[in-house]
Amino acid sequence: MLGRSVGAPELARWLGRNGVPESSVYARGRWDYVELLRKFAAKLDIADVRVVGHYLVETPPPEEELPMPAVVLAAPGAMVALKWDFGVGSRWPHEWTLSIRRRSPYRGPTFGLFDVALDLRSARVDGLSPDWVFGPYSENQTEFSCDVEDEWDVMSLLRLVFHEA
Repeated sequence: MLGRSVGAPELARWLGRNGVPESSVYARGRWDYVELLRKFAAKLDIADVRVVGHYLVETPPPEEELPMPAVVLAAPGAMVALKWDFGVGSRWPHEWTLSIRRRSPYRGPTFGLFDVALDLRSARVDGLSPDWVFGPYSENQTEFSCDVEDEWDVMSLLRLVFHEA
């Protein structure tokens, strides 16, 4: 199942148009991100992976700017936009930004995966258009944005959000 080409057409086209030189020191990080997106989609049985924006990751020395896609994983009842910034501009240790839009509120446990009061609307969230940056979970459990620490927490939150959406 992980080998299938999840979300391949749109994501593959974006990657083809936004290549990085083979000499890039940090290109591996970009491919790790793309592979994670594919694994998330496959594990959650999500066939609809949309590129909704892009951003540049400014890496530590040797400085490079890597074009990265911001994507939405869409399933009946829920959509999650996500991006990963492992560069110098990330809000470390929270390298992942997710924006959740559900048909029904998610009122289940958050297990401390993110700060329920953090409001990203006034923060600069490169790659996500203003219509994909929401207020905090504490304000609206149907649409909220949050920062998440690592890919393990991302997958945990995705499971919670897409379960019975």
